Amino acid sequence: MKVFVADGAMRSSLSIVRSLGSKGIEVDVGETYRHSTSALSKYCAKSYVYPDPKKSTDEFIQWLLSLVENGGYSAIYATTEAVTLPICYHKERLERHTHVPFPGYDQLMLTHDKGKTLRIAQNCGVRVPRTVLSPGLSDLIEAADTFEFPVVVRSRCKNLWLRGKFTTMNVAANNYVFDKDALVRQAEAILSQTGAMPLVQEYIPGTGYGVELLLCRGEPRAIFMHRRLREYPITGGASTLREGIYSDALRESAVTLMQNLNWHGLAMVEFKVDSRDGTPYLMEVNGRFWGSLPLAVLSGVDFPYLLHKMTLEGDIPRRDDYRTGLRSRWLIPGDIAWFATSLLRRQNRLSTIRDFFNIHDLNDDVIAWNDILPTFGAMMGASRDLTRALFR
Repeated sequence: MKVFVADGAMRSSLSIVRSLGSKGIEVDVGETYRHSTSALSKYCAKSYVYPDPKKSTDEFIQWLLSLVENGGYSAIYATTEAVTLPICYHKERLERHTHVPFPGYDQLMLTHDKGKTLRIAQNCGVRVPRTVLSPGLSDLIEAADTFEFPVVVRSRCKNLWLRGKFTTMNVAANNYVFDKDALVRQAEAILSQTGAMPLVQEYIPGTGYGVELLLCRGEPRAIFMHRRLREYPITGGASTLREGIYSDALRESAVTLMQNLNWHGLAMVEFKVDSRDGTPYLMEVNGRFWGSLPLAVLSGVDFPYLLHKMTLEGDIPRRDDYRTGLRSRWLIPGDIAWFATSLLRRQNRLSTIRDFFNIHDLNDDVIAWNDILPTFGAMMGASRDLTRALFR
């Protein structure tokens, strides 16, 4: 049995490689450059360099089709939207040669487009922040008088191709606006860049939570939950430190939503729990592997292997048990970036230093003494990203 794992630079891909490789499955890894984090794992049998899908999805898909036509792969896996979206769009072509354990493109767009996700959530009774999606700027300006500031103005899609170029629309400090004029300016900027009106949402203060699920035609087969302790960018981004938890309220909301989507496969449902009254509000759904995947596997929910079994066998028994209280962080470069940013922006620098160096009972997403070479791959990848950012 052999599988192909794309996005070799990602820590979630490394988690897939380690999970399946440790079960005796032959794992090949691909990335846009050599010596990626996952390619250096002892569980990687062979590594490939493929065309960058951010530059040409057609070249990437043609390369992938050529690989699976003759490679004898039982399944292919990916972890980023830049790769997952083209794979789902061409799912039927790829499935003539291998299993593609992702939903079809139309279903994936129900989670990729946050406007569609929030409408479905509202219809099935899942709480969402007050959200306005206006058809045009004039309607938004008229509605702005009813807003209670601050509000969050963001693109409906986080990742998208604009004029042939892959673009990530992260939520940064300028997406949080405090008056009507700033709201209009930010909405105009997003409309000009993406060609679509943005979402305008009520700001919810509080802590972020994730509910990760494996579902078989809408019915849960495995579940895990975590609380975000740190994230980068600190204005809202990937978690750099998180802890496993359990919550009946979060479980009920997440399962209700995914059942209404009739979801098949993996998804991570993100909530923010309001610090004022403890109410959980849906933020978004990632219909793919998520960055904090290593914590779920560490806690006893081996999502990569469970998905692989379900893909090949059609279904698997339901399991709900896992260990809570474990913590894991993404040190290189995520938590280091959080530390540097926090030192610059936080007043209590001593508390920041103490928190960062408190490594008691702390696991890492990448660093593992029984598979150490990916650590150097992560360091090289971070250097590549820093160099590109400096030149840009």
